[in-house]
Amino acid sequence: MAFPNSNSLPAFTQMDANQSIISPLFLGQDYMEYMNVLPDIKGVTKIDHLGSLSKITKAFTAGAFAGETTGTFSGVTITPARVEAEIEFYSNSLFGKVKAQLMKGNFEFDNIDGTAVKNVLIDLIAQGIKADFNRQLFLGDAALTSGNGGDYLDYNSYDGVFQVCKDTLAAAQKLDNSDISSVANGEALNAAADGVNILQAMYDAATPELLSAGNHVFFVSGDIYDRYSEYLEGTGYAAAGHSVLVNGIPNLTYRGIPVIVRRDWDVAVTADFAIIEGASAAVETHRAILTTRDAIIVGTDFSESAMEQWYSQDNKSYRFRVSYMCGVALADAKLAVIYTPDALA
Repeated sequence: MAFPNSNSLPAFTQMDANQSIISPLFLGQDYMEYMNVLPDIKGVTKIDHLGSLSKITKAFTAGAFAGETTGTFSGVTITPARVEAEIEFYSNSLFGKVKAQLMKGNFEFDNIDGTAVKNVLIDLIAQGIKADFNRQLFLGDAALTSGNGGDYLDYNSYDGVFQVCKDTLAAAQKLDNSDISSVANGEALNAAADGVNILQAMYDAATPELLSAGNHVFFVSGDIYDRYSEYLEGTGYAAAGHSVLVNGIPNLTYRGIPVIVRRDWDVAVTADFAIIEGASAAVETHRAILTTRDAIIVGTDFSESAMEQWYSQDNKSYRFRVSYMCGVALADAKLAVIYTPDALA
């Protein structure tokens, strides 16, 4: 089995990109169920949000009365940015990469069809795009430039959730270490109580509008999740404590709110703390978001995604390029609380 040129590979189309890469990013990941995904955003789009209506019911009168206009309406603008992922496989190594994946699927090497090869290549490409998407969606910072150094190009495609919240939330909803008991700057989370202290401080900082919205969710880094788990293991009765230590806690909650762990944040901050706002040391991986379902808006345009392939004669390599649109907005400035070790400027 060999791949001498691009004609030896099955063709890739926009449908392949949407079905196997883009759609699973926006609609197939568990944590995305808490976000309002808009798949048909055409350029800069203003989205109206109805916050609440109150004091509109009056005593009956025989005559007409004026309609009330006390509702809380707001508008947010979402601007999806085009991002591209390009990967290169040298022709003398592509066979080995495909072979390794096909062996896992128990394919017979004398009878491999083009669909199997296509699926392997798409899976390889999708893994990298998914990792980038999850990092940029939360940690993206469009203001980063070459002056920031590091791998700034891996973060500056568009503003992620933390940057959007930084620009939208009131100061009381943006917590840092100065708001958390016993958590110091430049240090890791060492005490079991650190995790629950962070969650409690965020809950206490939530606006009445957020608390009354229901359908809450915490997104937390791996170290916050682990410290909170340790705290729970050390509390409770002996029998329950033993069960937790042996079997673990499958789904953590705080005051009934699901706690979703994002261990990719720990990986990203450890490697790139110098350019990720809110951290000043590799051990400051802890950060969190408290919000409600659909408050975070993620916009894309499935019709604008694309997938290209070609063979470079000069480099003796295969090139694959996938492009798509993505943008983030917060529906209402009262519907989130964030925490980072260092204050977001």
